[in-house]
Amino acid sequence: MPKNGLGMDVLTAAEQRISWTFDTFEKVYVSFSGGKDSTVMLHLVMAEAIKRDRMVGVLFIDLEAQYKLTIDHVMACYQMYAEHIEPFWVSLPIHLRNAVSVFETHWVCWEPESKPAWVREAPDMAIVDPDYFPFFRPGMEFEEFVPEFGEWYSQGVPTACFVGIRTDESLNRWRTIASVHKTMYEARQYTTLVRPNLYNVYPVYDWKTADL
Repeated sequence: MPKNGLGMDVLTAAEQRISWTFDTFEKVYVSFSGGKDSTVMLHLVMAEAIKRDRMVGVLFIDLEAQYKLTIDHVMACYQMYAEHIEPFWVSLPIHLRNAVSVFETHWVCWEPESKPAWVREAPDMAIVDPDYFPFFRPGMEFEEFVPEFGEWYSQGVPTACFVGIRTDESLNRWRTIASVHKTMYEARQYTTLVRPNLYNVYPVYDWKTADL
C-alpha cells in the first residue's frame, strides 16, 4: 500500500487531528507511557486542551520495574499540566510478561505479597487501592486493563483515547492504522473503535523519529 501525502507537514496534520478530536468527542484522555512518542503527543494534546479550557485525563500505568529517569519524567509532565488534567497514575498488581527469565515467563507488578522485593515504592499520587476501579481484578492482564479503563472513564459518553504510536516503529503498528477491516470514526484511518463510545486516536502515526 503506497503512502499518500497530505500536502502539509506532520505537525500541522497532527494538530488538525487533535483539534478534530476535541470537536467530536465529549471526553478525551491520553494513554501516556513516558516515552518520546507519547510525550510529544501529550504536549500537543495539552496545548489544544488549554486553548479550549478542557480537562484531559492522563493514564499512566506504572509497571514498577521502570527506569528512574522515566518515572521522574512522567512526574514532571503530570506536574507541568496539573491544573488541566485528571491524573490516573496506576500502581496496581497487573499481570505482565517477563523477558528477563527463562524460568518465570510472567510476573505481577506491585504484588502485595512481594512488597519486600519491590523495585521501589509507588509515588504518593498513585492509585494503589484495588477497589478504586470497579472493573479491576488483581492480576488482570495489561491488555485487559487498558480497554476496561477506557470504558469506565467514558461513563457512556463519546470518548477518545489518544495513543502515541507511529507506523514506522513496527509492522503491527502500521497494520493498526492501515487496516481496512477495523471500525473507524467517520472513515478516518487514524481512529479505531475499542468499545462502544470509545475510540483510539493516533495523531502522530505518520511521524518519523526526526520529526519527534
